Amino acid sequence: MPLETRRAEADELEALAPIVGWAFGGGTSRALDWLRAAGASHVRVARLEHRVVGGLVEIPMGQWFGAQSVPTLGLAGVAIAPEARGQGLALGLLRDTLRAARQQGVALSTLYPSTFRMYRKAGYELAGSHCRFTLQLQKLARAPRPLAVQALDDAAQPALESLYREVARRHNGYLDRGAYVWNRVRRPDMEPARSFGVPGGDGLDGYVYLKVLAPRRAPIELSLSDFVARTPAALASLLAFLGDHFSTVERASWTGGPSDARLLGVSERVIQSNVEDYWMLRLVDVRAALLARGYPPLDAELELDVGDELLPENSGRYLLALARGAARISAPGEGTPSAASRPQVRLSVGALAALYTGFATPWQLATAGRLQATEDALALLAHIFAGPAPGLPDFF
Repeated sequence: MPLETRRAEADELEALAPIVGWAFGGGTSRALDWLRAAGASHVRVARLEHRVVGGLVEIPMGQWFGAQSVPTLGLAGVAIAPEARGQGLALGLLRDTLRAARQQGVALSTLYPSTFRMYRKAGYELAGSHCRFTLQLQKLARAPRPLAVQALDDAAQPALESLYREVARRHNGYLDRGAYVWNRVRRPDMEPARSFGVPGGDGLDGYVYLKVLAPRRAPIELSLSDFVARTPAALASLLAFLGDHFSTVERASWTGGPSDARLLGVSERVIQSNVEDYWMLRLVDVRAALLARGYPPLDAELELDVGDELLPENSGRYLLALARGAARISAPGEGTPSAASRPQVRLSVGALAALYTGFATPWQLATAGRLQATEDALALLAHIFAGPAPGLPDFF
């Protein structure tokens, strides 16, 4: 009997929960709480011989590239029952999920991988990093707060979300958050965090969401589920606010991308950083994804010959034409004639994902055997997909 995938019925969450709990080690009860919080309408199940053998959670969102929000489907909790593994069911589940997303106008899909091999088969590739920064509060130089820091309540949520979008759009890979991700910011690990903000002359200039962690036999820590500032004064005020906890708290930590302005806000080496994880991305609809992102203000033409084994409807030759950064793209089958003088690039949809986000340079992809192009085409690609190193502070 063939694999069947579809939206979950409410009572199927109980059948999926032990599979997710087994796969990720959190236990059935915790997995069921998470699935119910996501909602059955955002859960896809895989059924074989009339029983649930796996599933995943779909998270509607956007992702910022070139200061434009690209429609994205986040995937989480991809799991197959242990007795049903080794039959290619996970790949079938992903294929059905991606095709349904494409029909709904989704351009990208992003996830945190449990394995690189399987997701590369599905057309995903490493596309950015998830970094953790740890501030040693007792070593931080004492400084007054340039601006007042105030406790915030639920009424401030629209201002918080507006400020986040203003700042996030400047960072390749940051999420254009939906309700699911915002709920994780406000309730990390399903427990409420407190929010504090810095009012400015034109609304909110900065804020943090944080809670105190006090594990046994370990230092007390401030865990920040969000940390946003748009002015130097707001950044200095929030750093001073964190530093004022030094008498009882040893450190504060947050997550972000590899390049972080908060590293520039302290005078000594009191922040430690490390790459905690990598995320992967795939282009669900190549043409839509190329049209949706932003580009530098260039005039350029380039042919991309893209191969996609899982979604062959993406395969073909695309002419990417930029006029002062505004993109025009032909789709496969439109009969765009090749021009001998036009730079041409051949690559897989996975290699295009790493290029699209800026995680890998054209020369790195060529060295890895993932891209074929002339030196002129490589140089042009580097200009077209130039931008800040991609990062993602949210774990979902």
